[in-house]
Amino acid sequence: MAVRLKAPERRARILRAAEAEFAARGYHSTSMDEIAAAAGVTKPVLYDHFASKLDLYRQLTEGIRDELTGRGAAAMAADAPAGDRIRTGVEAFFAFVEERPSAARVLLFTPVGEPELVEASREVQAGATAALAALFVGEADFLADAPDRERRIELVTEFMKQGLHGLAEWWSQHPETPREALVDAVTDLVWSGLRGGYRSP
Repeated sequence: MAVRLKAPERRARILRAAEAEFAARGYHSTSMDEIAAAAGVTKPVLYDHFASKLDLYRQLTEGIRDELTGRGAAAMAADAPAGDRIRTGVEAFFAFVEERPSAARVLLFTPVGEPELVEASREVQAGATAALAALFVGEADFLADAPDRERRIELVTEFMKQGLHGLAEWWSQHPETPREALVDAVTDLVWSGLRGGYRSP
């Protein structure tokens, strides 16, 4: 006799199935019927938990984003010099991409299509930018004297986020590249940007 799952367990199973299906086929090519079948639930049960495919996508990407930014925050909370903390945060990102490739693909590869889908993705990414910026704001020990401090944080944060996304996609096509090489390159760029780096004459 099959064991009846509790609602949180069914929801988690649906989210895992949606992650795998969206990563494999993309948002538009994945149907709710396929997600229900992969999760081992009926379609009515699926709709008990998520009002629509868009709602499922939004909640899935929000959960992946929060897990990823949580890892970064934990990594950067260590009592260490600022540069070491940033490197540890970058390392946490690429470790997540390596350990959870389907989750990374769903979160980082922006879908295109109807305005509601694009807006949902934009909102999730805006939350990621805000979380990343909050980590850099905490590095006041070496940013206190920087000109246009808040603007610098905003620009470097967005540059870093977009760059990380691009490198994650590039890495999926060049898996022979050591993770350490990616971490080194990103850390050097981010550290230079936050410290001030080049000034035009």
